[in-house]
Amino acid sequence: MNLYIGENIKRLRKLKNITQETLAERMHVSIAAVSKWERGETLPDISMVIPLASYFGVSTDEILGLDHAKNEEAILKYISESERLASIGKSHERFNLLKKAYAEFPNDWRIVDLYMWQLQYDPNFVEGPFGNEVHKDELYALCERVLDECTVDKVRYSALSIIGGLYNLDGERDKAIETAKRFPQYWMTEGEELEGCYMDDNAEWLKQVRRNIWDLSMKLHVKLRNTAHHDNTIDSHKTIKYLKKDVSLIKMIFDDDDYGFYHHELSVLYMWIANRYVMVGDLDSAFEYYELSFYHAKEYDELPKLITHTSFFVKDVTLDMSKTNTDIEDNVVTHHISDLHSWGVWEAVKDTPQMKAIIDKYEPFTGKKKDYSV
Repeated sequence: MNLYIGENIKRLRKLKNITQETLAERMHVSIAAVSKWERGETLPDISMVIPLASYFGVSTDEILGLDHAKNEEAILKYISESERLASIGKSHERFNLLKKAYAEFPNDWRIVDLYMWQLQYDPNFVEGPFGNEVHKDELYALCERVLDECTVDKVRYSALSIIGGLYNLDGERDKAIETAKRFPQYWMTEGEELEGCYMDDNAEWLKQVRRNIWDLSMKLHVKLRNTAHHDNTIDSHKTIKYLKKDVSLIKMIFDDDDYGFYHHELSVLYMWIANRYVMVGDLDSAFEYYELSFYHAKEYDELPKLITHTSFFVKDVTLDMSKTNTDIEDNVVTHHISDLHSWGVWEAVKDTPQMKAIIDKYEPFTGKKKDYSV
């Protein structure tokens, strides 16, 4: 609270457009005293609180920072509940929560950041038009405001990412490219910079390097997976080959089979591989990979809240499952069964005893995502 008092005096002084000298004169104190208040080095005497509040035309609570403390508590509650709703896939409830939070705290950059992304990916518009189309004007205004006023780098990068997408949406590719060039290059990231900070502390350096390996592995995995899956110039046999290379990457990193979150990624990869085997008529291989897909889906759905890896390259990296974000309320087993029923490959396997056995085995594990806050 001591820091809030100094910050509040400085903020109110600037709003009143007066100098430290003028405030010192009105309060009958030295300029040095006002300067120390604003730097948080000293506090005004308790007898000064009422005169300061009267002079600025605010409550004593505002001078003392009590309003700020109450607001901070409310903001942190919004952020915490937003994370909880995201982890269990309640996207509509999260959207409404952050809409309310923004209405209440439109000048808190943390809330602004979350609200912008909610508009970008509005769950009310998943089939099109999408959130960035529906809320385009508001998003432009918010991004421009952030870039004009906000000094928090991470929020500014959010605004740049969103506004770059809006430029692409509007066919302004040159503007989108110029916006993209405002970002750092790949190796200039928080993780890379932290590695440099810990060069003289081997334990902390190793901890950060392993965290970076986890993050980089996820980035590379997604790119490998998507390249193999979406390159229409290769046939299904080659797609299977390259998806399996992605599996090999994951197995190399997690050599203790402590996959954690990657159980989800393996379940998706194995499902895609199985579908491709159906497309080439190799049903025996397809059933093998459907089994693997559902096994890893079940393992993911049953993960504890906190996961600490033991594999060499990611040793001691910890993941908090309550911080994961998803757009669906169903667990992965349920989602896979639903997806499988909707795909064309289903017709080729639905009446086979092998597929029926797999579905019968995993249907008891269907349900909603775990709420780790309970």
